[in-house]
Amino acid sequence: MEQTKESGFTFLEMVLVLAVLSIITAIILPIGDKWIQAESEDDALQAFIATVYNLQAYSMANYVTTGLQFKDSGTEYITSYLVDGEVKVEVARNVFPNGMRLAGTSQLKAIEFRGNGDILKSGTMAFLTSSGIIEIRFQFQRGRMIIYE
Repeated sequence: MEQTKESGFTFLEMVLVLAVLSIITAIILPIGDKWIQAESEDDALQAFIATVYNLQAYSMANYVTTGLQFKDSGTEYITSYLVDGEVKVEVARNVFPNGMRLAGTSQLKAIEFRGNGDILKSGTMAFLTSSGIIEIRFQFQRGRMIIYE
């Protein structure tokens, strides 16, 4: 037998491998996008909860009224505090990821804490996400939020 120094893949083998990789990619990408969307919404919800706790802590530490209001159809929220009970100072603006927003039917559209950390108005805040509605119930007790998914 004569040995040749040729080695490698044929054109047909390369096309077959590319076809298999394309099919696998087409299956995995939509699943990955849904997972990334769900994770980013979960992170945004945790950031929102941390923001509420920080507002309450700031309110108690500095004995000022703090608040959180929603803008842009519920996709953006602004945190602020009152100086001398009159001048509103904006602290931060946060934006929810695409597909997540405050529901139009939500009882609460804003949250305010008195200088002693008590919430001004209790109620339920509902958020629309790609996986459904998430409700957060704010109670009169300090630091109490109940999350319903």
